[in-house]
Amino acid sequence: MLPEVGSLWLLRLLRDIQLAQFYRPILEELNVTRPEHFDFVRPEDLDGIGMGRPAQRRLAEALKKHRSGLKSKNWVYKILGGFAPEQKETTPAPNSPLSLPEPEGGLKCLIPDGAVCRGELLGSGCFGVVHRGLWTLPGGQSVPVAVKSLRVGPEGPVGTELGDFLREVSIMMNLEHPHVLRLHGLVLGQPLQMVMELAPLGSLHARLTARAPTPPLPVALLCLFLRQLAGAMAYLEARGLVHRDLATRNLLLASPRTIKVADFGLVRPLGGARGRYVMGGPRPIPYAWCAPESLRQGAFSSASDVWMFGVTLWEMFSGGEEPWAGVPPYLILQWLEQDQARLPRPPLCSRALYALALRCWAPHPADRPSFSYLEELLQEAWPPEGHCVRDVTEPGALRMQTGDPITIIEGSPDSAAWKGQNGRTFKVGSFPASAVTLADAGGSPATRPVHRVSPAQGERHQGSVDGDRGKAKLRDLPPARGQRRNVPLQRMKGGAERAWSHPPGVPGSTEGHWGRRGFCHPEPQGGPALPSE
Repeated sequence: MLPEVGSLWLLRLLRDIQLAQFYRPILEELNVTRPEHFDFVRPEDLDGIGMGRPAQRRLAEALKKHRSGLKSKNWVYKILGGFAPEQKETTPAPNSPLSLPEPEGGLKCLIPDGAVCRGELLGSGCFGVVHRGLWTLPGGQSVPVAVKSLRVGPEGPVGTELGDFLREVSIMMNLEHPHVLRLHGLVLGQPLQMVMELAPLGSLHARLTARAPTPPLPVALLCLFLRQLAGAMAYLEARGLVHRDLATRNLLLASPRTIKVADFGLVRPLGGARGRYVMGGPRPIPYAWCAPESLRQGAFSSASDVWMFGVTLWEMFSGGEEPWAGVPPYLILQWLEQDQARLPRPPLCSRALYALALRCWAPHPADRPSFSYLEELLQEAWPPEGHCVRDVTEPGALRMQTGDPITIIEGSPDSAAWKGQNGRTFKVGSFPASAVTLADAGGSPATRPVHRVSPAQGERHQGSVDGDRGKAKLRDLPPARGQRRNVPLQRMKGGAERAWSHPPGVPGSTEGHWGRRGFCHPEPQGGPALPSE
């Protein structure tokens, strides 16, 4: 038996405990070439190659002794081990099987390199690329997956990119929620690969910005997505994690009515009594989505994620528009803090939902609702559903036919005209209130009040500007240096394909540039500067 280069340690270890017959199965079937790879091996994996539980216990003891002198030298153990949830070290009982890490939400397996076939490129980020793939299970069944591969330089995977990749793996290993993208397993080859659940319909942002003949997403469905998002973020909040990159580009469509939160490259655990994470090095951030405390101090928390939730809500109801498009970053922070300006209310967004967004944008983090409370607020702001009881053909009114499903966006019991969306045509407009019966009204024309928040309660809350004032100020803003006013994002320098941008005052950028995650412009002298991460 000729050992593979670099795996002599494994052969020697197995020979010392009289298990050399398992060298090839462990090397070829489980793809284990380093001691730290055993962190991803389950007892069931060893059962599958014929290793009994007594032999597994011998292997566990041998590995413990072998790795005690290697932990400080191994890049995978140093990085991934340092990010994994803390676990108390225990000595295996005499009759217990091999003790290996097992995520709470379900087993994530170690996948042999040859079991995954990569296909078309789906996307690219700072430290990895994502391909559509096919995972062949041991039984022969093929599963469509997404494969995220670490970019490997000439000297191998080193530096911050490797750390970010393994940090993302360690976080996703322990997540299990119906609206959080699932990690299936890890391929310990060259390059390292994460095998994840495939969201076949792409990102929500791509769907929002799809051109005709693709129909727009109905208001009721957008509200459903908001509820799903709030539930997923409440799950992360309960686990002490901050996402830091919440936006429609990172919400993937697993089905026409199901979204999943993805991209955990910026996720960090919250520490300390204040429950905050503070950046500590030169790293890019999604500037236009960030809360004021994140822009000024580099501080992130569940409350800053709530702020991002409000911006994501705004994206959904504005058709995927860029928040604060055309505004240099230093002006955003000035507007948010000094002028208390807020993004204007999109036409499809009801006053009740916009009031909810304004609560997410409260200046002080402590004044913002938690994600669990946001779930309740969303239920209260849910737009009523009804159906048309007579044809509406009046000039200027929303065209409707008897039986058309109607979502009520704005309306009150003392108003003869309401605003809503026709679920058949997806058109939005005003119509006679008497032409619609609410779903729970028992067949009579709608007469009960429709939930509505007055401007005093909503749009002027916390000193924020209302939609009209917000639009006026946006029109009056000077264009960023070197950019023309009202130029579409994709035509600006470093358009939507640019993934990252550095905050002002942080080395790494010498001129203004834009990207889907945010944007950067040289900071004026004396302006705020972020600490680096």
